[in-house]
This record gives sequence, structure tokens and C-alpha cells, in this order.
Amino acid sequence: MMSNPLFQPTWVSPPGETILDILSDREISPECLARDIGYDLNGINALFNGSQEISEHLAHKLADAIGPDADFWLTREQQYREDVSRVYRHTSKKEDSWLAELPIKSMQAFGWISNSDSKSKKVIDCLDYFGIPDISAWKDVSAEFTKEARFRTSQTFDQEVGATAAWVRFGETKVSKFSCKPWDKNKLLSNLDTIRALTHISDPALFIPELQAILNDCGVVLVISKTPEGCPASGMAKFVSEDRALIMLSFRYLSDDHFWFSLFHEIGHLVLHGRKATFVEGEGFECTEEEKEANEFSALVLIPAVFRKNMRAHAADYKSIIKFAKSIGIAPGIVVGQMQYEKILKPAHMNKLKVRYSWPSI
Repeated sequence: MMSNPLFQPTWVSPPGETILDILSDREISPECLARDIGYDLNGINALFNGSQEISEHLAHKLADAIGPDADFWLTREQQYREDVSRVYRHTSKKEDSWLAELPIKSMQAFGWISNSDSKSKKVIDCLDYFGIPDISAWKDVSAEFTKEARFRTSQTFDQEVGATAAWVRFGETKVSKFSCKPWDKNKLLSNLDTIRALTHISDPALFIPELQAILNDCGVVLVISKTPEGCPASGMAKFVSEDRALIMLSFRYLSDDHFWFSLFHEIGHLVLHGRKATFVEGEGFECTEEEKEANEFSALVLIPAVFRKNMRAHAADYKSIIKFAKSIGIAPGIVVGQMQYEKILKPAHMNKLKVRYSWPSI
């Protein structure tokens, strides 16, 4: 069996897995194979899990029992031992430091990388995840990302960069799974009212597919994902190519006012600021002029200027807010959120009108 010297698998597969595949295809039981090669069941299980090495003598027995030839099994064994040595090796201090910058536990829990305890396997998995050849390339990736995302300096700066970069990378890996038309700014702007009308739907399982379909038609992919530990992001917007944009939302506060404000904020970045950078919204990021512009864009889409000047007059009680929300065609919870944003209402006041979400329903 010829091996490709350029192929570096990030997993370790013992020859026993190949044996089991052959047995399954030919409907041969493990007991039959054990008898044919002169092994008991403990020995055959050791062969399956890789703890029993394939010697030249055993390779010939396997070839006689299930094919194809002894060289195949010897090469398979050699490749397995090389993979074990490469994947399960001692890590360097630089590699350990890099892993400390990344939200490994969250990445494993979310299924972004394998659930391995081996540090060297974690390094390989993370290199694959970020699409970089080695950890030295991470410096360039993180430096560029830090510059674009405009992180505030903090004691947990490195961890926040690593966690947010991992979250954004997850969104990037999902883009190709969506059927998306080319970017069309004018079409997106003309669909803002249609998107805004979805605020009346309280169930994310119902409005998210509709929202994604509308955005896909405008050249925008919407990815919903929890943030890993250390990532302070609520939303993100960027162009992943000349004709396709990506918006990510984390449902960070699990309420309708925050979700819809974050959505229109990210849309604002796409239509106002184009392909300038990766825009990340949330605690821990600088409030630049572009962020202020995106905030204003979102606020005016949710409650247009002609209605905003009268908001204070409708803040007296629940009934007044509900009536006002209905008159302008938006969910009451969003009106409450905007009144709190404008300091017309105190934080948490009238929060009963907000729709609360839970991850099982998203």
C-alpha cells in the first residue's frame, strides 16, 4: 500500500478498524477471524484497538484470512505507529501557550474540534480548524484580527482574541453550506421592512429560517452560534468574498430587543461600511465612529425618526407601549429595549414585554 508523504491525518486509526470494515463487508464474525488466525477473543480485541502490533507473521495470517496481502498490513501498521508518534507527542512551551489562548473546552463541547485529552492532538485540531500550517502563522492571523475587530486592552486580552477568532472562524466554515445569491446592497435595503416584520414572530425556530432565506437572497449568510468561553461578542459582520457577506449572532442576552438590535446593527455595517473590516459587536470592543453609525442605523430601522420623537409620550404603562408598538408595526419588547436605550425607561423597567429565548428553542 503506497502512502502519500504529503498526507498528514489529524486522527489515528488502528489497522483493526480496517479489519472490522472488511469483516462487516464480508459478513465475517470476529470469532471466525480469531479462529482462522489462531487468536482468542482477548487477542482479537487487542488487534482491533491497536494494542496488538501486526508482526510479519501475523500479517501473513491476516492476508490468508481476509486479504489482500501481507505488505498491505505491514504498511498499515507502520503508518498507524507513525501517526501515534506524531499525534500523541509532547508539546512545546509555545504550543502550550497557544492552547492557553484558545477556548479549548468550549470548542470541544461545541464539536468544533475532537474531544481528545492529548495536547498534541489539540494543537493539530486547532491548526486544522483555523486553516493555518503552524502556530507561527497564528501571530499574523491574530494580529490582523485584533486590528480589524478593535479589541479593548484588558487583562484577558489574548484569551478574548483567541475565543472571538474561534467563534468567527466557525461562522466562516458554515458559509459554503448555504445557497446564497451574490451580494446586493439595494435588495437588502429594500427588504428591511420585511425583516422588521419578523419581530412579531416570537419563536426563533420559525423566524430564523425565514430570516436566513431573505438574507441569502441578498447575498448574506446568517449563522447563529453560541460564543465559546471568553468571547464577549453579540454579533459580527464581514465580507467573506467579493459577492458574499457573513453575519453571526450569538443570542447573547436571549431577548428579542437585543437580538433584533444586533441584527440590524450588523446589517448596518454591511450597507454603510462595506468591505472595510471584520466588525464585532459586544463588550470588550472599542466604540468607534463606525460602531456609533451602525447603532444609529439599527435604532432608526427599528423605530424610524418620525416615531422616535414621540416615544416618551408612550412610556407611561404596559398598555401604552403595546399600543405604540402595534401602531408602528413592531414587537413591544423592542420598543421597551429602545426606550431603555434612550434612557426613557430605567434598565429592567417594563421588561415583562420582552420575549425571552432559550437555546433549546433556537
